[in-house]
Amino acid sequence: MSRSVYFPNLDGLRTLACLGVFFFHTLFLYAFMWTSHDAPVYRYGLSLLGHGAEGVNFFFVLSGFLITYLLLHEEHTTGRINTPAFYLRRVLRIWPLYFASVVFGFVIVPFWMHLAHAPWHETADPRLFVAFLANLDLFRHHDLPPSAFNLAVLWSVSVEEQFYLLWPLLLAGLFRWWRPGAFLLVIGFSLWFRYTHVHYDAMLYSHTFSVIGDLAVGGAVGWVCFRYPAFCHWVGRWPLWAIVVGYAGGAALLVLQKEWGTDAFNITCQRLFRALFFAFVILEQNYAPRSIVKVGRIRWLTYWGTFTYGLYCLHPIASMLVGFSLDRLGFHHSLSTVLLLTALSLPLSAALAWLSYHYLEHPFLKLKNRRWKAPVSSESEAAGETPLLAATEH
Repeated sequence: MSRSVYFPNLDGLRTLACLGVFFFHTLFLYAFMWTSHDAPVYRYGLSLLGHGAEGVNFFFVLSGFLITYLLLHEEHTTGRINTPAFYLRRVLRIWPLYFASVVFGFVIVPFWMHLAHAPWHETADPRLFVAFLANLDLFRHHDLPPSAFNLAVLWSVSVEEQFYLLWPLLLAGLFRWWRPGAFLLVIGFSLWFRYTHVHYDAMLYSHTFSVIGDLAVGGAVGWVCFRYPAFCHWVGRWPLWAIVVGYAGGAALLVLQKEWGTDAFNITCQRLFRALFFAFVILEQNYAPRSIVKVGRIRWLTYWGTFTYGLYCLHPIASMLVGFSLDRLGFHHSLSTVLLLTALSLPLSAALAWLSYHYLEHPFLKLKNRRWKAPVSSESEAAGETPLLAATEH
């Protein structure tokens, strides 16, 4: 069996999802704060960017797919899942940038505001962030996010780390002999949790139990693809018209789902429906030769897939810097200022992500690959199952 596991189209998908999150956090949220919501450009145009937040849903599904597929590959290749080595690799890949972001939010930002003589009060609890429980911090102040914007995005990294702690134990231990049980248990429990919290938006959005179903859906697809090659061959026979219908239906689902109402069934199942569509995208890009376009052929998308972890964690810092500078320069809050902020924040975010990868993350990657390398090779050194990282090796 080949030791190489590489899905060439997933890096580009990750870049697209990360760009969706970027435009949601800059163009959409700043337009929400700085412009009139009654303006036609907002109601009919910018409001669509609100769906960029669903890029995080995609990251979760992708992460579940990759971690499951690669853990099963390791087990098949070596006879077991080396859980301690897996944890060490995750520490080396995720912790350096994560904790650098935590320090920036809790130390650098307050100091910066003090120097600028700007009022500042941080509402977030640093203990929760250090413990990778940042997603639980959102519930402490009636859904208010942390004052330092860069801390607000770390909730999804915390969910990922919690998942990494749990998932190898389920696959290698409790459900070693019946893997579908792990997926059914997690998806079913997540649906039950959402049903019992249908009126609590913050829990529905970021509580571990509410979103972990996305990761389990991705994991189930990864298990099916690894366990049943005939399933992948079936995907490979999908005609172009079926793929077009799948994407059209999924796009309609994303755009119209909020219009279906706030009944308990819709609130409970909406993430599951989105996760199934994102699983369709992953399957189609990996195994269907008749794609409308293979994202991996778009080189710049694939290239920036290596840096999406940094882009995700650092783009709020870029937008904070640009927004603060525009305020100091006397720019009025308007749509044109929002567009300028977005245009300046994107290249600054990319530059910060590039610097972070080469000078902060890469030294730890070399240590990870040298001392605790998994039995899976890759074409990307940014390897990892984190949805924001390169999707090639663990």
